[in-house]
Amino acid sequence: MYLSDLDLLVQKLRGIREKLEEKQKEQEKVEKFASQKSRETERLKKLSLIAGKSFDSNDASERARVKELEAEITKLKIEEVELEKQIAGAISELKLPIKDPNPDISEGNSTFYFEEGSHRNAIDYLKSTLSLKQELTIDDVVFYADKIVIRGKSKADEATDCLDNAVKSIWALGSILLGKVPEEMKGIIDFLNKSKYKQHWEFLGSRGTVSLQDAYENFGITDAEEKKRARTFYSQLESRLTPPPATGDGKGNFQLTIYGRLVWASYKKICGIPEEIAEEREHVPEAEVEKAQPTETARKPSQTALQNFMDKVLLDKGE
Repeated sequence: MYLSDLDLLVQKLRGIREKLEEKQKEQEKVEKFASQKSRETERLKKLSLIAGKSFDSNDASERARVKELEAEITKLKIEEVELEKQIAGAISELKLPIKDPNPDISEGNSTFYFEEGSHRNAIDYLKSTLSLKQELTIDDVVFYADKIVIRGKSKADEATDCLDNAVKSIWALGSILLGKVPEEMKGIIDFLNKSKYKQHWEFLGSRGTVSLQDAYENFGITDAEEKKRARTFYSQLESRLTPPPATGDGKGNFQLTIYGRLVWASYKKICGIPEEIAEEREHVPEAEVEKAQPTETARKPSQTALQNFMDKVLLDKGE
């Protein structure tokens, strides 16, 4: 499905949510009024017994409107869920309307422009889903309403590789929103779970960003050869796996990519890591965060916000 189709679905979802909000506000007012009417009815019943004649409160219309609103709200919620499923499906197979296969290269960045039209609704939806506060940035790839900018890449092949990894992250997000872990991701999870250095992956996954020094201290590594093997493992998360679940800054600091965050959320469920243990591991002291000095990529999106969101999706919908 193309970006323009996703844009239309998001617009439709926004319209349904606006209607739902209106109906819920009306429901709150009507229920309050109906409650007042109900109390008035009870008062008049008592008075009827005292006076020996009937006093009608005429609250039938309010009760009927409450039921009408309940039915309308239920219908809108069903439509909302169905649209969310359609949107997730669209994200899982999203196609981008790239105008020219050759990027515009300027100031060390590569830019692919979209064909005519703005896709702001779709971009904003993806940004919100990934808990991003500013731009829709997937590692070094920034998605705008009318273009894609690959930062720090001035060669077409390198830019295309980065874009490929970013789009695969989007596809994986759509699959997970549907309650499915992509086969490609399952392969990476299986590799990580069987690795001799899985504890290093879990150390990185639970924190989002680590330094080699942190890892050495955490696992009590003092032997030079063992340090080298641990460093090689972290480096190969970027160099040997596609899309890479982690990236390094060349200074001994490593952080999860967007894809890596999705992998970690799925890894916890598939490998049966108890939530209380995961939460304990994901608590990182402030001093360690400062010492690791994560890059821009590591700071976006919020580790907690995205992980909580993905955990909920996986737990609610299963594999």
